[in-house]
Amino acid sequence: MLSVILRRTALAVPTLFGVSIVVFLLMQVLPGDPVASFMTEDSTDAERQAMRAELGLDRSLPVRYLDWLTSAFQGDLGYSLQRRREVLDLLTQAIGNTLVLALASAVFGIVAGVAIGFVAGVRRGSVVDRVVSVISLSGLSIPSFFLAIVLLAVFSGGLKWFPSGGAVLDEGIGTALRHLTLPVLAGSLVTMAITARVTRASVVDVYSSDFIETLRAKGLSSTQINRHVMRNAISPVLTTSGVQIGALLGGSVLVETIFRWPGMGMLVFNAISSRDLLVVQGATLVIALCFVLINLAVDLAQAAIDPRVRAGVA
Repeated sequence: MLSVILRRTALAVPTLFGVSIVVFLLMQVLPGDPVASFMTEDSTDAERQAMRAELGLDRSLPVRYLDWLTSAFQGDLGYSLQRRREVLDLLTQAIGNTLVLALASAVFGIVAGVAIGFVAGVRRGSVVDRVVSVISLSGLSIPSFFLAIVLLAVFSGGLKWFPSGGAVLDEGIGTALRHLTLPVLAGSLVTMAITARVTRASVVDVYSSDFIETLRAKGLSSTQINRHVMRNAISPVLTTSGVQIGALLGGSVLVETIFRWPGMGMLVFNAISSRDLLVVQGATLVIALCFVLINLAVDLAQAAIDPRVRAGVA
């Protein structure tokens, strides 16, 4: 197991390094002049050059990248002139809200997806299987932002059951759940659909294995057989779950904006609107870091559960 941990961790380091290069270069090729948002129409060339020097844009690209990477390793992601705050402070405040929403959406989507996918796999070909297939296909077809708007219009604007937005998480579990319910439902639909389809396919594949007949011949009950099936079918589900959690962290821009959830998605949306590139750059790096760490944790969990994975790495 130690060799698995060392190898997976060693692979994560160059991945993060490559991501940092891509993130930095993408920020440099965006159209427009980053200085323009700080200048007025009557600003002189000297003032523009002074601002470029203050932003570090007068240096070569490799030097700027090395300076930014060195500062990032030290916890300094720059200073947002638009918001007059350190970028790390902005990200620290936003990432907490995003983690709450993303993890709640992931838990609900994965648990629900595994449950209905397992039932569909066990009862393949039945009416239940067809209903689950329709639900999964619908979940993959309906955009999260469209579902968010519908939920907001029906349950907040019409029925007044839930608040229309915001994140109030420190006034008791009841208030927190009321603010989380609609964003979680909107954000978890795709996760639930993908998890259900992967779980069903994996369960059907395991049920067709020879060892299932052996277990039946030994006289094991359906519950005992299902326990063995789930243990062997969980590996691809874990892999998909890691990707889905990472996608929820980075892809919640529209959901957070619609529900006015003060997380990373809304922060990035506002930063793009105001061309606050340091915030966009820092947020993208943090999301990529979380994505890599989550997938590393999933890989290690997979290796701990499935001895075939450990044997493959070793």
